[in-house]
Amino acid sequence: MTKLYFAYGSNLNHSNMATRCPNAKHLGAMYIPNWRLVFRHVADIVPSYDKDDLLPVGVWEITESCEKALDFYEGFPTLYKKIEVNGIMTYKMNNDKDILPPSHSYFNTILEGYSDFGLKRGHLLDALGWSHFKSNRHEWSLPKPKRKFKGYHLLHENNTN
Repeated sequence: MTKLYFAYGSNLNHSNMATRCPNAKHLGAMYIPNWRLVFRHVADIVPSYDKDDLLPVGVWEITESCEKALDFYEGFPTLYKKIEVNGIMTYKMNNDKDILPPSHSYFNTILEGYSDFGLKRGHLLDALGWSHFKSNRHEWSLPKPKRKFKGYHLLHENNTN
């Protein structure tokens, strides 16, 4: 028995899927409205009410053994849960709190997958940029401490005498 599965992250990459799920069949690409890609160090999806949001995905036909291999790879049910969107199975993270940038190698794997499926890179680059903007675990995004100027205190004290 087979089922439809859509990938939006590293499972877009044909060579990775060939290793993980040799029986999976690449069916094509599509854009799903009212969903968008985010990074929580790894790829995840979130529903959106913005009419301009589209989620680029690659559609695969997978076997039961493929699904078991994907379950293991995705850390199902601990890290990811299975959901259906428009009647097609995919994975969504259980933790939806932290937005964090992906590693360079992970991002490049997804970027290759976008090329494999002929997807437009704009949505991927937007998600990457947003992850850097929202991340609170990188020095550049932390608020800068207020500086105290040593001379100010001395000047201020001298003016009060």
